[in-house]
Amino acid sequence: MIDYLKSIMRDMKNYLFPKKNPFGETILASKEDYLSIFNEAKNIKYADIDKLENETGFKVEKNWLDELALHTQVVIKESPINYQHGRVLYSKLRKYIQNDNIKHINILEVGTARGFSSICMSKAINDDVNINGKINTIDIIPNDQKIYWNCIDDLESKKTRKELLKSWQKELNNISFFTGPSSFVLKKIRFNRIHFAYIDGMHDYFSTKKEFTYISNKQLIGDLIIFDDYSNSFPGIIKLIDQIKNDKSYEITIISSSKDRAYAIAKKII
Repeated sequence: MIDYLKSIMRDMKNYLFPKKNPFGETILASKEDYLSIFNEAKNIKYADIDKLENETGFKVEKNWLDELALHTQVVIKESPINYQHGRVLYSKLRKYIQNDNIKHINILEVGTARGFSSICMSKAINDDVNINGKINTIDIIPNDQKIYWNCIDDLESKKTRKELLKSWQKELNNISFFTGPSSFVLKKIRFNRIHFAYIDGMHDYFSTKKEFTYISNKQLIGDLIIFDDYSNSFPGIIKLIDQIKNDKSYEITIISSSKDRAYAIAKKII
């Protein structure tokens, strides 16, 4: 109960008093620093992700992904840079589109951050000529606020999220951005069905469970939810995934990209 109340109070605080500079008020590194991190990260091999791409039959173009990652995923932090969720989202979404007899797909993302995941999912839509779709993505960081993002673009100037993503205009055309805690925003968005979802928000049990419940109530058999950060660092995510397994309404597959990071893929089966 205490953790539940804390999550409510945190959402209220984020809604009423959003952070003006969530990634800091200064430029954190030089161009050379960011490029050094990028050049190391882009050459790391991920056998499990390679296997997933082979199984789905769909693989995002590496140079395209690396360029997007340079501007939206290469940051200064203690843990290694890992943007393999872009490959997972692209491959699973392309496979889902192929298997489902639909012409328009509704996607929900919780946790926009710099927009990397939304752009990857939008490319998956654009790369299939037989479908169109809309991605609704939620974050507490406003879309039109000029800030430093802790990325290589900071060396040019403060930017809004849309300015940060201006090179991917075709992908942006499929995306609608919403600002605020998911518990507030989801009350405003109207969905008949959510075919595909990606949850990468607050990572605590109560917030993620509310998001999962909302999404699952709007899904049919075969629809997907992908959870980021299935790891011991986020016990709330593991707790929720274990409950979903026990409920047996979703089939759960765990895909690892490192010893410290994995993704839980939930496919609705009843």
